[in-house]
Amino acid sequence: MGTEDRTNQITQLSTFTLIVFDRSEKMIKVKLFSIPTSSVAASFWIALCSLSYPLLAEEQMGALQLTITDAATGEAVPARVEILSQDGAYHVAEDALLVGGDCDMSDQGAGYVDLHSTLAGFTDRIENPYRKTTQFYSDGKSSIQLPTGTATITVFKGPEYNVPIEKIEVQAAKTVEHNIQLKRWINMPSQGWYSADDHLHIPRPVPDLNPYILKMMQAEGINVANLLQMGKVRNFTIAPQHAHGPDSYYQKGQFILAAGQENPRTHFLGHTITLGADTALHDPERYLIYRLLWEEAVKHGGLNGFAHFGSSLGGQEGMAVILPHNLLHFVEVLQFNRSGYETWYDILNLGFRVTPTAGTDYPCGGQTIPGHERFYTQVQGPLTYASWLEGVRKGRTFVTTGPIIEFRINGEDIGSEIVLDEATAVEVTGTAVFDPEQDALAFLELVHNGNVIGRFSRVASASKIEFSVSQVVNESSWFALRGYGDRLNGSMAVTPFHFRLLKPTSNVHSAPIYVTLKNHPGVEASHRSRQIAQTWLARLEDVERLLAEENMDDLANRLEVPDFDAIPKDVLIKNRQELLEEIQIAKGYFKSLSQQDPADRNY
Repeated sequence: MGTEDRTNQITQLSTFTLIVFDRSEKMIKVKLFSIPTSSVAASFWIALCSLSYPLLAEEQMGALQLTITDAATGEAVPARVEILSQDGAYHVAEDALLVGGDCDMSDQGAGYVDLHSTLAGFTDRIENPYRKTTQFYSDGKSSIQLPTGTATITVFKGPEYNVPIEKIEVQAAKTVEHNIQLKRWINMPSQGWYSADDHLHIPRPVPDLNPYILKMMQAEGINVANLLQMGKVRNFTIAPQHAHGPDSYYQKGQFILAAGQENPRTHFLGHTITLGADTALHDPERYLIYRLLWEEAVKHGGLNGFAHFGSSLGGQEGMAVILPHNLLHFVEVLQFNRSGYETWYDILNLGFRVTPTAGTDYPCGGQTIPGHERFYTQVQGPLTYASWLEGVRKGRTFVTTGPIIEFRINGEDIGSEIVLDEATAVEVTGTAVFDPEQDALAFLELVHNGNVIGRFSRVASASKIEFSVSQVVNESSWFALRGYGDRLNGSMAVTPFHFRLLKPTSNVHSAPIYVTLKNHPGVEASHRSRQIAQTWLARLEDVERLLAEENMDDLANRLEVPDFDAIPKDVLIKNRQELLEEIQIAKGYFKSLSQQDPADRNY
């Protein structure tokens, strides 16, 4: 090759495109450069462009120093933040809190064993499925780089606070300092009611993680966060907790972290939750005999419940097996942006006083907002985990996605029992209040033994619905209050799909108030309870068919899927006979209930 050819090669020009992305992966700058194609020269020019990018970006960027304070105290407080710049991009603070959870059902697990490995698996951003936006958690002070122009800041701190939306102007190469004050529209702890999520899968293998997780709960206004270690037969280490019982409690003021468990859990007999036991409980060899573990949980001070409404993932079948032993304390009735009360109503009508709870299953099933569904518990005296657990045990709860309710009969609050000497009228009062910027509660319904006997609609765009009625009680009964409406400011294209089924998205439901007539049969002696017992008996007979000898191979193949039920065939075979015996006991109970002589009932 001659000198002229070499010169032409060196001086030949090509066009390079430099594309730069910011932290949120939105393209910031596209610039065309004409540079020599020789590798040495090209490397020089590309390096030069890379070095010059910060200068190019700074010409268009400014900074925000954001402070979030509680209007009542003036103190900086954790909150969830959404920042939208003028170009349509969402931005995350450089110092955003790291958050995350664990739903890794594989045998090897996610590898959360210490502070470093856990935080390495966390993230600095939240993809909100309800608003279709990117958000982050702030500890109350945050630094954010923003493009010039108008930016919109929205701040959230659970359902008791108004949601401020404020705009700022960002100028190039300048820092704007902005303070947002959060104002409560209601203060439930001051009234002795504390919010909780009973279903959070957040790994906490070491106590050093407590401050990180607590700030996340403070940002969502969750007073009691139940962190559930999750299991399957051969692996009870999903979302691991460093301790159970009192050693797991971490409390700062009115916020508590506590360990619980979602175990045993199968899609054959349902997913169970135990709260408050002073030790972790796991029996891999008799995994399908739920009663054994629940009896141990009670001995260790725990409360037992079913997750996911108790009506899916095998919950109805598992409940039918275990209900006669009176070991069931609560049922999750609000989750995944929807409610499910029917199975719980059946349980109440069978005479079992079971508390309604709510939880998100964070971060499983696409849920990214802890406390999106939550429940409030009335606590006597100062808030401790023990006093909170006692409130749950006594049924002093209501579940909600935002609205707040009061419900009384003859002046007695949620969870109470009123004993009447004879059939007579009682005074029933109910109130729902809500933030009309966030909820459009349409109506309240008074429920009596599972049937709606009164409906009270919102009028004149009010932020309160209230009623007072006189109701004759001529049978032992339970009463509850529920409400439905729409959660505002959400996307119509919510994902995952199960978050946007055509059902109300603003939900609230109280635990029952019980009214007992002396010398009268209990609610379980009614005609409707007889029908319910027949339905539950049919479920048990169907489980028997599934456990038939000729179906064992097919059932084993279905339950052995590694990342699903993961029940080894040998465990199923070992448990089969004992489970059939459990079913026989339950069948005897429901058969007796379904065959009661109507003449024995005062109806």
